[in-house]
Amino acid sequence: MGAARGAPSSPRRLPLLSVLLLPLLGGAQTAIVFIKEPSSQDALQGRRALLRCEVEASGSVHVYWLLDGTPVQDTDRRFAQGSSLSFAAVDRLQDSGAFQCVAQDKVTGEEARSTNASFNIKWIETGPVVLKHPASEAEIQPQTQVTLRCHIDGHPR
Repeated sequence: MGAARGAPSSPRRLPLLSVLLLPLLGGAQTAIVFIKEPSSQDALQGRRALLRCEVEASGSVHVYWLLDGTPVQDTDRRFAQGSSLSFAAVDRLQDSGAFQCVAQDKVTGEEARSTNASFNIKWIETGPVVLKHPASEAEIQPQTQVTLRCHIDGHPR
């Protein structure tokens, strides 16, 4: 049977057709692919380190870093170097946590996040040296046995 005059002939086909054509008309999102993702690593307190991140995308991409979900601000000690994150001196207090590389398409706003990476920061801290025996420095004589105690802390223990 034919459709009545003035009525649309097939109202159900238009939405299906628009869904199929939408990606062809520019509705598709740009894929962001991580070529190199940051990985967890050992680091020495006060030494240099680098978290690598390389991204491939068809459009213009802005790359930034998060530490425990908060954007990382560049400083003289920790800064973006291309799309990677460089550390002039790793700090066990400021660099503990989960780092993540984020790439965002500047046109579409599409965002991709890398896997988390963290540092196993190795450090050593010394404390004061204390005289244990004899009880005072005045009691120390030549040939007297002396016992000293010092406090050392670090990671790993």
